[in-house]
Amino acid sequence: MTSTKHERGYENMRKQNPMIEKGEQFFSNGLSLYVNRVSERFDLPEHEHDFIEICYVWAGSGFHYIEDRTIRVTQGDLFFLPVGVSHIFRPSSHNPKEPLIIGNCIFDETIFRFLTSTLPVEYGLYRFRQISAETGNWIQMRERSGEFGHLFESLLKEFENKKTGYETMLCGLLLQLLIGMERAMSPEAETGDPVAERLEIVYRHIREHLHDKLTLSAIAQQIGIGERQLQRNLSERTGLSFTALLHKERIDRSCRLLADPALASLTVADIASRVGIYDLKRFHRQFKLTTGMTPARYRETWTRLTP
Repeated sequence: MTSTKHERGYENMRKQNPMIEKGEQFFSNGLSLYVNRVSERFDLPEHEHDFIEICYVWAGSGFHYIEDRTIRVTQGDLFFLPVGVSHIFRPSSHNPKEPLIIGNCIFDETIFRFLTSTLPVEYGLYRFRQISAETGNWIQMRERSGEFGHLFESLLKEFENKKTGYETMLCGLLLQLLIGMERAMSPEAETGDPVAERLEIVYRHIREHLHDKLTLSAIAQQIGIGERQLQRNLSERTGLSFTALLHKERIDRSCRLLADPALASLTVADIASRVGIYDLKRFHRQFKLTTGMTPARYRETWTRLTP
């Protein structure tokens, strides 16, 4: 892999002995599981953990430095990091209006062993059982249709709200996440699914150009198929039309931006324009129809939940 100036600059600053983060800094009330969403910064040091971490790129783009690797990341990338793996995320830009937002789900090895060994072997999480027996064997993958993002959204809400039984719900959602990751690594996923690969390109293009005017015809032309075929693929795999999918992605992104305390200085109009909706009345109407509340109310609710 050819290093960019950005990457080489960081390589020159990397420490020989990264700091160690301990689970006791995060775990409380007897629950060895913690979930958060953060906007990455340049002043955080490279580190390793005495716990397991699953990281999800919620929004933005940047770099993930893992051991001796430098990986370009964008929304939808996901990483499984065992105990002792040294890493750090860095945003692409110092501009606070271009954040790299990461979701983290951390848990100790006791929970991991429980979730990956409770089911009979024939149901099991084979690769994760193998990983648990190895050191430094981290994994990278990408979601195909927002599946990891939805689970992280649910994990964060459960963790923040702490309703009755939330501990059990968190373990159930983490198990769903591990199974989804197992499926992403399965032989049938590795052999390649042309439609899934095509739709992954569509998702990536939409997410990277939400602020632009996007049309089905332009995207179909870009990937070299007809509009009807692309719409059929979308309908069969997602149950959504292109317009509905675009609407969903824009509202999902706006929810994430509104919930991020690092972006509290942005107005609702700023966020609407970032997701490609330039008519503020239309944005309010679509947002409320989808979430049941106004953008301001949504931000206020998440502000109260953020420690």
